[in-house]
Amino acid sequence: MKALLPKSIKIKWKLTFWAALLILFLFLSYTFVQYVVIMKWVNNHERQTIQKNMEEIYAYLLEADSEQEILESKAYIDILNEHHQLIRIVSENNSVLFTITNKVPKNWVSSQSALKEELVEMSPKGDRLLVYRKPFEVTGFKGTIEIVRNLENFESLINQITTLVIITGLVAIILSFVGGRILSFQLLKPINSMIRTMKSIKKNGLNKRVNIDKQHDEMTELGIMFNELMDNLETSFQQQQQFVEDASHELKTPLTIIHGHLSLINRWGKDNPQTLERSLNLSLNETNRLIRMVSELLTLSRGDFSTSTAVLEDIKIKGVVEDVVENFLTLNPDYNISSSIDISNDFTLKIFKNHLEQIIIILLDNAIKYSKNKKEIELKVKHSENSLAIEIKDYGVGIPEEDLPLVINRFYRVDKARSRKNGGNGLGLAIAKRLLEYYKGSIEIQSVYGEWTKVIINIPLRKDSDVLFRKK
Repeated sequence: MKALLPKSIKIKWKLTFWAALLILFLFLSYTFVQYVVIMKWVNNHERQTIQKNMEEIYAYLLEADSEQEILESKAYIDILNEHHQLIRIVSENNSVLFTITNKVPKNWVSSQSALKEELVEMSPKGDRLLVYRKPFEVTGFKGTIEIVRNLENFESLINQITTLVIITGLVAIILSFVGGRILSFQLLKPINSMIRTMKSIKKNGLNKRVNIDKQHDEMTELGIMFNELMDNLETSFQQQQQFVEDASHELKTPLTIIHGHLSLINRWGKDNPQTLERSLNLSLNETNRLIRMVSELLTLSRGDFSTSTAVLEDIKIKGVVEDVVENFLTLNPDYNISSSIDISNDFTLKIFKNHLEQIIIILLDNAIKYSKNKKEIELKVKHSENSLAIEIKDYGVGIPEEDLPLVINRFYRVDKARSRKNGGNGLGLAIAKRLLEYYKGSIEIQSVYGEWTKVIINIPLRKDSDVLFRKK
């Protein structure tokens, strides 16, 4: 059946064809069943009619007392006879006592005496005949009642039904095609709407969406899913575009500074040791910043894992935290970092040591950068039955409430709290979040603008497997 359809035919015509074929098949099946039922009913009706006539004639003839009375019954039997029917009384020796006929020639069926009752169908002259013979016996006579019924009316009815079937079949083909076309149009309406939306998106951008009907069906779900995918795609595209713009801007600044100092050295810095030294130092600082920025971008893009399948070891958390705090106190002696580590020395967690160190360093580094006035930082470590929690709170500039959901985004800075003069690239929290995601952890930020900021991280305590990272 597939070979009947061209390979390049559109789905609307496929649906039209199959729907029309289905409708036509159902109609023809119904018509065929109806035709068979009508034929069977008419045939049974003809048989019942001839049997009824036979019973009336047989009952009447049984009352006769002689052959003469049988001959006298001819007038009554003539009244009983119907159109296109022959009634004949045949004696035992095959001689015809009398014949009554109505448009049935006598020579169509030869007279025949029967020993038992029989009902047969024959077509001696092309016409269908129903022949019923029944023997009977009265005083002085023994013979057979023979009724021949021409099924011309039956044939005429069948011909009319056949003609009607052909005509209605042709009409059904047309109506099934029209119905199939309407059906395919209704079924493909949401898909056509989706195609138009896609073309509009391709031409005008990602802001176009499919109109959703009030009725809830599979096509509606498809439209809803399409709109959700387009929303996610638009969001991802905007984030990617913003990332490229921010990265380009961040990389442009140090490169411009380095280029300026190299130009200065090229013009007269070679002969001025003081200018040469200052330009080289500033260029090195900007180069280091570029290296850190590129390293952070790589960390965000691939997770910065040296092995794709790594076996985790139990790390003693308290010692790692204390070492990081000690290093920060050494580098920042004017800061007061108070730590409350409410875990035992033997408390362990399955995590890469460098990842835990990097997360704590990022949070402490941010706390120091944005608490210039009140140089006090609080660090708390505690655990529950299911997770390890690390809180770091500073009393710096804080973060406005509307910016709290955004500060984890790459390169995002609050105007007052994340300015370039404080250093950094706006990537630290994004990296910390990325690292925590690999451990099924979470990060939460609370802040009162101008007063304090608290960052809380939670890491689940895994006990089911030592292997956390696997290649997909």
